[in-house]
Amino acid sequence: MASAPVSGADQERVELLRSFLRVRRLRLDRPDAGLLPRVGGRPGLSQDDLAEATGYSARIISQLEQGRLRSPSAQLLQAVATALRLDAEERHVLWMLATRSAPPAQGYATAADPVLTRLADQLHPHPALVTDVAWRVLAVNRAVARWLVDFDRLEPDRRNFAWWLFCDPHARHAMVDWECDFAAAFLDDLRATWARWPDDSALRSLVSGLRAQSPFVDRAWRDGAGIHPRPSGRTRALRRPGHTDPARAGDAGHHVRVEMTTLAPGRPDDERRLLVFLLPEGEEGAGPLSRDACSACEPSGGGR
Repeated sequence: MASAPVSGADQERVELLRSFLRVRRLRLDRPDAGLLPRVGGRPGLSQDDLAEATGYSARIISQLEQGRLRSPSAQLLQAVATALRLDAEERHVLWMLATRSAPPAQGYATAADPVLTRLADQLHPHPALVTDVAWRVLAVNRAVARWLVDFDRLEPDRRNFAWWLFCDPHARHAMVDWECDFAAAFLDDLRATWARWPDDSALRSLVSGLRAQSPFVDRAWRDGAGIHPRPSGRTRALRRPGHTDPARAGDAGHHVRVEMTTLAPGRPDDERRLLVFLLPEGEEGAGPLSRDACSACEPSGGGR
């Protein structure tokens, strides 16, 4: 961890790092960092105290706070974050100021987020659903059942947007140009998520299950790249509920253009997302459920 002079362009970042660490040191006392209390003296942690708490030398701690470490190690930053009792957002700030990159992810939320759930409800009649990082469905609004599928009527282990998209035949009926506009683009997102969480058991189980059930996923995953390039823009088309048979005469007259967008909390290590299909103005919000009214689907099945 060699030291290097601070360039003029980095001076503001270094000042922020110095202030950030100093403020976090001064809000704690030695017992907060697992150290014996100091007899007399001023409150807060000194750089020497932080060095003692982390097991690093006072020289290294000083160089970190001055922004003079060329590449502070993850072990050093994690030790400092632990000693200073930083929360997830503060840990993210420390890494960005010290390395100009995000810290390694430690975990992600899997419970429904009240704000995202409320947003999904408020977006009706536009289909909106909330998922975690492994695409497990945490919340949906009523429009999802109308345009896509009623997730509440699926088996609990199948309430997963990725599983529905790749393994339920109705996804190919509800979505116009399923392979290029939806499946290939979504697989790119799934691969990027896998790259961030390669050891996550839920994601590993999802990918192995998808590969076993979907020839499309297995082929694309084995080839190491998506079959189709991601189309420009985010405009896609859904088939209007009750008119989801691609072979039916007049099919093109029931293609509804939608704008897909994804929103997520701005908190580190969260990864929950709100996926929204924005319908055009004037599109009806009432009518049959897409899967129930699909003449191209089998009369019975898990998607009903």
